[in-house]
Amino acid sequence: MKNDDFKKHKGEYLNQLVRRKGIKIKVLTKSAGFDRSTFYNHIKQPNLSFAILAKYGAVLNHDFAEEFPEMKTEGKQPAQAAMSYEELEKDRDSWKEKYFQVAELFHKCLQQQNKR
Repeated sequence: MKNDDFKKHKGEYLNQLVRRKGIKIKVLTKSAGFDRSTFYNHIKQPNLSFAILAKYGAVLNHDFAEEFPEMKTEGKQPAQAAMSYEELEKDRDSWKEKYFQVAELFHKCLQQQNKR
């Protein structure tokens, strides 16, 4: 496979890397928290998730972000500014009020359903 093809098929890249490193599949999967048969399913997936690759990468001591630069930015959200205590109280009260509204609607629906 060409180097560009690896970027298209993450599972195949993982498989080739494991073969090059010479680690036993059973050892790799146990250390990564997967079942041995799961590994074989993973290497068939061209769009294997970055979370799964990261677990294998931790065991293999390999940073997959070098081959897949988009891995660095996926799942990261911009940091939010810290809220003041008053803002936290307002946010808490807002969610509490929404919860009570939904609970009340649910209770009314149950009453109507029981009348039928």
